[in-house]
Amino acid sequence: MTDNQTIDLWTSLLSYSDSLIRDIPGYIYEGLTSIFCIVLVNSVAWKGCKTGLRFSLALLLIEYIILLYCSTVFYRAVLQTRQYDLRPFWSYVAIQDGRVELLPENIMNVLVFIPVGLLLNVAPKQMTWWKAVLIGCGISVTIETLQFFFMRGFSEVDDVVHNTLGTLIGFGILSFFRIIFKIRYKNVRKKENLSVLSSHERGRNGTEVR
Repeated sequence: MTDNQTIDLWTSLLSYSDSLIRDIPGYIYEGLTSIFCIVLVNSVAWKGCKTGLRFSLALLLIEYIILLYCSTVFYRAVLQTRQYDLRPFWSYVAIQDGRVELLPENIMNVLVFIPVGLLLNVAPKQMTWWKAVLIGCGISVTIETLQFFFMRGFSEVDDVVHNTLGTLIGFGILSFFRIIFKIRYKNVRKKENLSVLSSHERGRNGTEVR
């Protein structure tokens, strides 16, 4: 990929992301932000830091899903006809045929669902990767179904695939860092235990010499 193609890709990504959020009224963002801040302060105060933060992150997940529905369905312009394509991976065939403008859309459809995977990993208890994938897939299928029935967007299987992939990536990113943290924590504890044992041995040897 040349420098100009890279710049065009980033420009298209920024333009597409802007189109997802600019039609949502400002009071939606203000209302959701206010609710989150109020709940965060009160939940931490009443339930403690750990439980309060987990509860607040669960609320943040719900609010982010609401924003997804707003940007993809509720505040999209109504089309004249229903537009859909149920062929899996048709967009990649179209990209190979020259419709390169579909590539940024595919990438963005992955990126916008990464926060869903991240929040699903940390907010609910005992969340597994396959449950997160099912939830992300369910959200995407619901969006595509609403788009089809209300004629508010292009319904396609590829969006479901990309959204589900984004959920899996988000869940996997946090899981990866958790594993790294646990390994480092175990190594630190192991070194501390060895240090304590070594000091005890030195103290015991000193006592025996005396």
